[in-house]
Amino acid sequence: MPASVRQRYVRIGLLFYVAWVAVFILEGFYATILPTSDPTIWIDRQIPVVPQFVWVYVSCYIFPFVLLVITSNWHRFNLALLAILLCTLVAFIGHLAYPVAFERPILGSSLSARLLEFIYANDFKPGAQNFPSLHVAIAWIVAFASRGQGLRKIAEHGILLYALLIIASTVLIKQHLVLDLLGGTFLAFIVWPLLKESYDRSIPAGQEPLGALFSMLRTLTPLLVVCGLSLLVVIVAREFP
Repeated sequence: MPASVRQRYVRIGLLFYVAWVAVFILEGFYATILPTSDPTIWIDRQIPVVPQFVWVYVSCYIFPFVLLVITSNWHRFNLALLAILLCTLVAFIGHLAYPVAFERPILGSSLSARLLEFIYANDFKPGAQNFPSLHVAIAWIVAFASRGQGLRKIAEHGILLYALLIIASTVLIKQHLVLDLLGGTFLAFIVWPLLKESYDRSIPAGQEPLGALFSMLRTLTPLLVVCGLSLLVVIVAREFP
């Protein structure tokens, strides 16, 4: 793959990331006004708080950039971008339709605990951006996209293991409930295979990856519009109950 194509994908990835963060923040501000539910169950109460996992948790914000380093099959990168886009739209619908918030634990005085306390203090309150967990869904997508890149098995397994550590961290530092984790996992395991099937069916063999990305975006436009309208319906229903 020519360096110029990789550079274009780096720019696309960075623009996508900036846009994603901006929209996530906007959703977070809106979610602060919503009434929330607390679906904590006995399993959540049995899971211990492990503040040291906060370092794994915060790394989830740069974990997707691994793909920009390891990717040789840019069609897999296309799938990752599109899967994250779809998962985000569906998750936003879930966040606003079923806002989830819950009590955070009292922490100690270690460095890890202080960082975690800082995250708690700067989260949108009362929360609501929980079910389904995008941290979990995106970690799975990165693991899926890292396959088929010509990596050694140990590298593939290492990326999968780190994705699992990120997923575990979401409940071990009490940023998510088990329900959120299961929702994010279910979302990733539905979106990825369905999107891959559609991609394989719609994109001719040998098509240039960048062209395939924009072609697939056009193919997905009706679905993206439906998700966007569904999100709008949820917001309108919240504003005019």
